[in-house]
Amino acid sequence: MIVKKKENTNWGNNTKTYPKIYEPKNYREIQKVINNNKNFVIQGNRRSFGDGGLNKNKVLSMKNFNKIISFDSIKGIIEAESGLLLNDLLPVITEKGWFLAVTPGTKYVSLGGMAANNVVGKNTYNNQIKYHIKKIKLMKADKKIITCSKKNNKKIFDLTIGGFGLTGIILTVTFKLKKIYSKNIEQELVEFNNFKEFYRISKNSKKYEYSVCWIDNFNNKKIQGLYHLGNHSKQKIYRNSENFIFKKMGLLVLLIFRIINSNYILPKLLNFIFRNYKKIFYKKICHYNEFFYPQDNVPYWNKVYGKRGFIQIQFLIPENKFQVILNKISVFLNKNKIFSIFIVIKKFNEKGKYLNFSGKGYSISFDFGIDKKQYILKSFLNTMFEKYKLKVNFTKDLITNKNNVNNYKEFKMFKKSLLKINSNRKISSLLSKRLEI
Repeated sequence: MIVKKKENTNWGNNTKTYPKIYEPKNYREIQKVINNNKNFVIQGNRRSFGDGGLNKNKVLSMKNFNKIISFDSIKGIIEAESGLLLNDLLPVITEKGWFLAVTPGTKYVSLGGMAANNVVGKNTYNNQIKYHIKKIKLMKADKKIITCSKKNNKKIFDLTIGGFGLTGIILTVTFKLKKIYSKNIEQELVEFNNFKEFYRISKNSKKYEYSVCWIDNFNNKKIQGLYHLGNHSKQKIYRNSENFIFKKMGLLVLLIFRIINSNYILPKLLNFIFRNYKKIFYKKICHYNEFFYPQDNVPYWNKVYGKRGFIQIQFLIPENKFQVILNKISVFLNKNKIFSIFIVIKKFNEKGKYLNFSGKGYSISFDFGIDKKQYILKSFLNTMFEKYKLKVNFTKDLITNKNNVNNYKEFKMFKKSLLKINSNRKISSLLSKRLEI
C-alpha cells in the first residue's frame, strides 16, 4: 500500500490540506487503514466543489479500485468498483447501447463519488442518481462488508446515497442503465430575454428528457440566456465528440479566461459573446460529450480563477419567490462589483431525505472567484439561506453556516441515524466538522 503526504485540495482549489494519503490495493489494506486510524475520509477523483472529500489528517484514496465487475449488456445492469471514472465507463456502455440515466457535468468523477454525493444532472424528471442504483457493496467503519439495496439494509442504503462517504467505504456500485440507440443527442437551443419567455420555455421543457439554461444577465425585470433542451437521438451518424479547438488551445484559453475574470466588466462581455457563439455554431444533433460535458473540453478549467481558486454554490429557490430573490442577488452583486462567469438555472422537482438536494422550484448555481470580497459574499448568501429557508446542495457547498442547517428536519434525522453505524466517528471530513454532522 502506498502512503504519502502531499498537498490535497478539491476541484475549486479553494481549500488546501496536507494529509497522509493511503492508496490501498485490496480490501485487506483498506481494513488496515480503518483499524489503525481515526479521523479519515474516503476520496475518489477530487472533483467535488465542496469539502466533503477533504480531511486534514488522513485520506483513503480509492483510485486503485477501478474495475468493472460485471456487465449484463442485455438487461443494462453493471457493477463496477467505486474508483472507476465515468470517463472510462462511458465508452464501454455506449458501445453496447446504454447510458447512465443521470450524469453530472463532468466525466472525470468516480462512480463511488457519484453515489456518495447523489449527483444531479440535466434530467427534466427523476434527476438524482439514487433512482438508478440497484445496490452498493459497503465496508463499514467496523470493517464489516455488507451489501445494501432497497430490499437489504435499506436504511444504510438510503444513508449512503448522498451520505458523503460518512457511512463507510463504498467498494462497488451496481447501476441500472438507460437504453439508447445512438451516441448523439437531438438538442434545441432557445434564447430568452425576459421572464415571460423564460417561464414559457420552462413549461414546454416537459417533453424533453434533459433541460438546463445558462444565464448571462438577470435582475428584477429581465433575465437573458440560452435554454438547452435535449433527447437521445436514434440517428447513428458519427459526430465529433470533442471541441478540438479548445483542446489544442487549452493553455491560451485559460490565460484569456483568467484575464477576463480579473475585471468586473469583461465577464459580462464574455457571457454575451458565448451566448451568440452558441447560436452561430448551434448543431441540431451533437455527440453526448458536447451536450453533457462541455467544460471538459477546457483542460483544468478550474485554474481560471488563479491560485486562490473559486467556490461554486447551488441552492433551490421556490418558484413563488424566484424573481424576488434573483433581484436581491442582482442588487448585491452589482453594488459590490461581484460577477459570476458561470450561472446555471434548472427547473427542479425532486423528493429526497437526509442530506439529499431536493425540493421544488428553480435550482441556481454560481461560480465565484475567491478574493477579499468572499466574506461579505458568504455573509450575504447565508443571510438569504436563513431568511428564505433555501435548500443548499451540500455536494458543492463550502460556505453554509451550521446554524442554517440545524433547522432542517432531515439533517437532524441523518445525524441521529449516522451515529448508529458510525458511532466512533472514524470517518469524518471538513464538511462533517463544519456542519457538525
